[in-house]
Amino acid sequence: MSKVSSQTKWNRANLKAIWAQQALRSALKRGLIIQEPCKECGSLDAEAHHPDYDKPMCVDWLCRLHHRHVHMKDRKTG
Repeated sequence: MSKVSSQTKWNRANLKAIWAQQALRSALKRGLIIQEPCKECGSLDAEAHHPDYDKPMCVDWLCRLHHRHVHMKDRKTG
């Protein structure tokens, strides 16, 4: 019997998040969305944060550090 990874468990529990990430990735590849710098520090190495997975093209661009801070804050208040 194989053990299911924590990533697989997360993927199965967060289908809407996966859909939003894939939709955004496709829009980026097509040039429909342009990656922006981190809204907190201006770093050009920014990644997308989805405040609402129902709106996959509405993202906040954050560097890895600030993205992690948002998720840590969400866990504390969530």
